[in-house]
Formats: sequence, structure tokens, C-alpha cells
Amino acid sequence: MNSENPERSIRYPRLMLTLTGIITLSLLFIHWQAFYLNEHYGVDPAIAWLLTMLFGLLGIIGWSLWAFFSARRWKLGLLIFAVPTIFFTLYYPNLGGDVGFRGFKPRFWSDAGEYVEPATAAVAAIDLKTSGPTDFPQFMGPNRNGKLADIKLSDDWAEPPTNLWKIDVGEGWSGFAVVNGFAVTQEQRGAEECVTCYDISTGELKWINRVTRRHEDLAAMGKAGPRATPTIDQGKVYITSGTGVLDCIDGGTGELIWSADVPSLVGIDQIKSKNSMGLEYTMENSRLMWGRSGSPLIVDNLVIVPAGGADGQPESTCTLIAFDKETGQEKWRGGNRMPSYGSPSLATLGGKKQILFMAEDCAVGHDIETGEELWSFKRPGHSNSDANCSQVTVVDDERLILSKGYSLGGELIQVKQQGDKWIATQIHKNPRVMKTKLTNPIVHEGYVYTLSDGYLECTEVNSFERVWKQRGRFGNGQLFLVGNKLLVHSETGTLHLVQATPDGYEELGTFKTIKGICWNTIALSGNLVILRSEREAACFSLPMISESE
Repeated sequence: MNSENPERSIRYPRLMLTLTGIITLSLLFIHWQAFYLNEHYGVDPAIAWLLTMLFGLLGIIGWSLWAFFSARRWKLGLLIFAVPTIFFTLYYPNLGGDVGFRGFKPRFWSDAGEYVEPATAAVAAIDLKTSGPTDFPQFMGPNRNGKLADIKLSDDWAEPPTNLWKIDVGEGWSGFAVVNGFAVTQEQRGAEECVTCYDISTGELKWINRVTRRHEDLAAMGKAGPRATPTIDQGKVYITSGTGVLDCIDGGTGELIWSADVPSLVGIDQIKSKNSMGLEYTMENSRLMWGRSGSPLIVDNLVIVPAGGADGQPESTCTLIAFDKETGQEKWRGGNRMPSYGSPSLATLGGKKQILFMAEDCAVGHDIETGEELWSFKRPGHSNSDANCSQVTVVDDERLILSKGYSLGGELIQVKQQGDKWIATQIHKNPRVMKTKLTNPIVHEGYVYTLSDGYLECTEVNSFERVWKQRGRFGNGQLFLVGNKLLVHSETGTLHLVQATPDGYEELGTFKTIKGICWNTIALSGNLVILRSEREAACFSLPMISESE
């Protein structure tokens, strides 16, 4: 029959089937051997997913062309091309921190939960002025170092931690700050960027501050919404919006006290656009394309945030900018560098208290009173691609750890004052360890614990050599040291309790927490841990060691 009607013959697509089979098996092998490739060749986990997306697209195009021209079956070719085109018009891939596939999100409607609007806040009942020993008033804890020493968690999770509450929240990557039983975070609720205050014991929304503004980036890699964690100080809440605005809010009522548009002050314009749902959003016209992530730092009477500047305007660029925390009056500008996605922190090096910060392509130290840059140490990076996101991590009064993914790894440096100059020099560098992206190193008893390209890792400080490395589905989650135990919250919402020991990976317990992508930092108030994603927030009571033990 085929010989009599060659025009109607079905051509067996041997070449296409062979290529598709080889590529599919190769991609499966790369995903299967991701740990080995990362360990021995430093291959970033994102490579596997990028290749999968690339060859998936090429496969759709290739099979469509084969159906059109080789088999001369235009209807089949149209179907192969039309089905994924329609699907990806309606949905887009929801990607994790290593471009890992985390499902699909609708383009033209929201899949976010419904929100309960607050009743009128009783001012006397919401007190953020009273401080206590269990407060967690800022990013990464009271000392901004990701650890609390005085909480003694039990390692018996035979009965999982108790869930006190779980609620829907708006988009965003802010963590919680907690003072006097109230937890404050930032959320994106449609067109409005919101600062929200919850009762930590019930999850009840106490007040909400709304502003019509929204950050997104064109590639949707950084996703929508605010990303900086609030700072609570003497009853006031300081926040950095995704668009870079610094707001000071009354912690008792949620009312705005003062505001400063930082990008505008340093000459950066906002580019306005609309997304597929018709929501207007902005992104700044600078290399800082994934939004402002720097949590405000309070030092004495100052509130300090990263600044930057527009491309081609070095005269208006500054690394950090300080305001009077009561009035919002600008007090100083320091440095001339673009920021990255970390937050400024406070440390004492060589007897001098100073501000540490990871700028776009170097670590820096600044004078508190004047903002003058005291020292710098080069660290390659670009805030629109291979960005520096992790904190400058303090080891002791002269040693600092710098860490970053994208195959750069960890570096141990020494910062000392020589005469009237400060000098930063390298002690160790190891590209195989501390490949952090959205998380920060934790130093404990001479060892460093990190999520390195998504693998939990322990490295000795003095030798800067890895002691152990644990594969697992941690992804670009978060970790926090509580006493001598690590809380590791995976990117997909599983909390692991891990012993902080160089003797090897010892998991003490694990349980599922919340839905969504969990890039948001962990917060604690006593034995209560508050977790959130871009979809949910929840509070769990963790078992403690009893006094008799």
C-alpha cells in the first residue's frame, strides 16, 4: 500500500526518536548525578534545570517541524505546537532558587488565598515598645547572626511540634520580626504592598499598613513583592519596600510616621509596567533588578540601608545611606558602590565598631558616625546575574567569612588596622565549599554550617576544608542555630532538626510545615518558630528540654 501511495506513507521518525531518547536519557542522568557533578566538578544544580527547559523547548519546535514537513501532517504539527503554546500562555513555570521546577502559576488570575481584614486595632493592646528576652526584632535574630544560644530544644520529635496556627499570606520574601508577642512581616496583596502585624499566639491580624506599590522583575526570576525583613526598635517598625522606599511605622497602630524614597534620593528612576493580570508594577532602572532586599539596620539614633545609584552616574552613587530614625532626616552617605541583596550588619573588628556589608562586587566596612568606607575586599559579582546575596559573617574580632554560589565558594579574610589604615587580606579560599545563594553561613564552635548549592554542609574554619556534606531536598531554604541544634527549613516546606556537630549529619526530627516556596528567613520567640512562604505563614511550638534533664 505504501509503495502504491508514497504521498500517503507514514515516515518513521527514526532520527527524531533517537535524538529525543538520547537527550532525555542524558537529562535524567544529569539530574540523577547532580550531587556527584556538584561535588567533583562544581556543576551548579541550576544547570540541569536550564538544560531541561532549553531542550524541552527545542523538542517542541523539532517535533512540530517534523510533523509539518517530514510527515506532511500539518494538523499533527499544529497540535504539537498549539497545546504547549496555549498552556504556557495561561500558566508559567514557578521556579525555585536553582531554577528548579516547583509547579505552575496562572498568568491571568491569582491563586493566592483569601485574606481576613483586621478589626480596628486597640492601641493599648498592641505594644511593640516593651522588650523581653524572647524578642526577635530584626533579620536573622537579635544579633543578626542566625543563632540563639539560650534556647534548649529537645531532640525528641516522636510527637511532632504543635501547630498553633496557619494562615494564608500575600506574596513576598520577608521574614518575621517579633517583639512582645507580636510578629511583623511584609506582604504583597495584589496592587498593595502591606506591612502586617499578627498576634504570635493566635495568628490574628492586628493591624495592616497599605501602600499602592508593587515590585516585579521582567524575567519573574525574583518573583513579586517585598523581600526585606522589618526591623522593630522602641515601638517603631522600619521596612524597606521591594521598590526601595524606607518607611517608619508606628508599631502600635500601623500608621506611617515618615518615609524616604531611597532610589529617588540617589538618582535611580523606576520603570513602570503592567503584568498579565493588569497589575501595575515597578522595577528600578539600575543593575539591582531583583528588588531591594536589605533589611534596615538600627545603630544608636540612625537607621541605615543600602543605596546604590543609576548606571553611568557615579557622582550620585553611594553604598549606604543613614537617616535619623526619629525624623527621617538624612545624616550621611557612605561609599560609592552598588549594593547587592544582603543587609548591613554591626560588628566590632580590632576594637572598632563598624558596619559590615556585601556590596555588588566586594565586602566593605564603614564607619558608623560618618559612613566613610574603612576597608574593602574584592568579591566578583553582578547584581543582575551572579549576585552576592549572603551576609558578611563574623568569626571573631578580625576574621570574616564571605560566601557565594555560582562556583565562587567561600573565603576567609582577616581585617586589621595598620597605622591609620584598615587592611583586608585573604587567609583561605575554597571554591568547593559555602556556595550559598539565598541563605547565610552559621558559625558554631570552630565550624561553619551552610546550605551550599542546596546541600547541607559542615566546614572547619581554621583549615577551611569540608568535614561533611549531606544531600537532601533542602534546596535554597533557610537555617538557624538554636543552642547546639540546627533548624533547617527546606525550600519546599519541611523543617529538619539537625545536630550541629562535625561528626557527621545527624537528623533528630523532621516534619512538613507550609505550602509554597520557602525562601523567607526563620524567626523564633522562645520555643515558638514562625515560618512563612509566599503563600502561607505558620507558628509551631517546639519541644524543649525539661529542667530535670
